[in-house]
Amino acid sequence: MPVMDVTLGDLNYTLGIGQTNTFLRVAGNLAGNNAAKLSAIFNRTLAHARGKLFLSLQGCYTIDSQALATLANQHKALGHLAREMVLVDVPTQILQVLEGSQLATLFEIFPSLEDAEKKYGRAVC
Repeated sequence: MPVMDVTLGDLNYTLGIGQTNTFLRVAGNLAGNNAAKLSAIFNRTLAHARGKLFLSLQGCYTIDSQALATLANQHKALGHLAREMVLVDVPTQILQVLEGSQLATLFEIFPSLEDAEKKYGRAVC
């Protein structure tokens, strides 16, 4: 699957399915009604994902408890498929919320996509 860019109002995402890993970049507001959009994005990703899911939150500027619950549910769904999600490019304000909610302990968090790729291989070729 080639890399595709989709805009859903004030939330957009880029999805790329590689040979061994998957890349998903979500940007925008992760609060309010966007938790439902985030869930739909994850459902689409799960339908096509291979290997590890590299989730970039670069460009996200807010997150609320519904979006946090969506992240936790995605972690669980991937676990049922024997897959993992790692977070990359997490803005400071989002990282602080993840740490405060204890969700940061569910994920391996890398400062950049390149750092995650060094450990796990290319996300998308």
